Amino acid sequence: MNNVTDKKLRKTLISIILTMTLAIASVFLVSSWITKDFQNQNEEINANLVGYLVENYDLDENEIISILEQQNNNYEDKGHEVFDKYGIEKWNISSNLQNKMIMVYSIVILLFTTIVFILVYFYLLKLDSSISNISKYINRLLNKDYSLDIIDNDEGSLSALKNDIYKITVILKEQNEVLKEDKMHLANNLADISHQLKTPLTSMLIMSDLLENENLSKEDESKFLNIIRSQLKRIEWLVSSLLKMAKLDAKTVEFKKESIYADDLIFKAVEPVSILMKEKDQRFVLCGDNPLLSIDINWTSEALLNIIKNCSEHTPNNGEIKAEIFDSVMYTEIVISDNGVGISSKDLPFIFERFYRASKSSTDSVGIGLAMSYSIITSQNATIHVKSKLDVGTSFSIRFYK
Repeated sequence: MNNVTDKKLRKTLISIILTMTLAIASVFLVSSWITKDFQNQNEEINANLVGYLVENYDLDENEIISILEQQNNNYEDKGHEVFDKYGIEKWNISSNLQNKMIMVYSIVILLFTTIVFILVYFYLLKLDSSISNISKYINRLLNKDYSLDIIDNDEGSLSALKNDIYKITVILKEQNEVLKEDKMHLANNLADISHQLKTPLTSMLIMSDLLENENLSKEDESKFLNIIRSQLKRIEWLVSSLLKMAKLDAKTVEFKKESIYADDLIFKAVEPVSILMKEKDQRFVLCGDNPLLSIDINWTSEALLNIIKNCSEHTPNNGEIKAEIFDSVMYTEIVISDNGVGISSKDLPFIFERFYRASKSSTDSVGIGLAMSYSIITSQNATIHVKSKLDVGTSFSIRFYK
């Protein structure tokens, strides 16, 4: 019985067992009562017969008693001859008692069978109702109706099943919401990508049309080809960045823990943008500690490159870009700052969003570099924060926790 986990089924089984126990006890009591009654009637018949024989015939009482106690069965055959002579069956003597016993047994069996049937019937009826409700719930669930509440606080297998289905409902509801957000996010990204590609493609189409002019000078031809080359590089960078962002979004990038000194990491990040900084006569300053970092070198250097490039693009000629490194027991902090145009307070909360362009962004800005940096840094259990003031400058604070 302890192996039956369903509380309702256990109660029903206990009720049936108790009912059967009562039925057996009742049959035993009735049998005892009928047997006692049968013995009393036999005693009355024997007493009446003995009294008649003693009263009317001069018989030996001891011999009669020995016959009644079955100590003397010399006259048994003679007695059967008399019964046969008058057509008396030996079972007819107790036929009334037998009928009474059969009637009582039938009533007891019928009564307790009815009780058991009623118990089983109502249990199965309730079970069928519960299964029907679960079936309806699942059908509505398949139709993406997640507003239902099937949670059940009772004990038993069905209650456990309902609770498990409710858990699945919650998971499906959350996944459905995430799917809706992903679809909306994908639609927005496709619109942004289309917009970003449209400008350089339109420019290249115009340049290609102008290049078909036979009277075009060599100087203009070279100028238009440089514009097309520039736009192609922009598209190449955009596609490459989008592919990297897709990998980061899909969480398919495996960040490898590698050891590198902080100064070496900064120099690796600055190298690709050094030509841009040289053209604008910008000064790069590196100062602070030089701890050993355990990070993915390539991805992290690319994240720092995008930040430094953003600082260079928004810092005027002869400006300064600084990288300061602070090492503590808990983390290593890299602060990259500039003395450029700054970011307005209304743009600051959205600066790491994909394709977001601040009000003072450069014309060539796509709005994907800082978003990629944020994804790379946060994917390595690091944090990044930005502070800025218009016409004063911007600082990016990156913390790598130990």
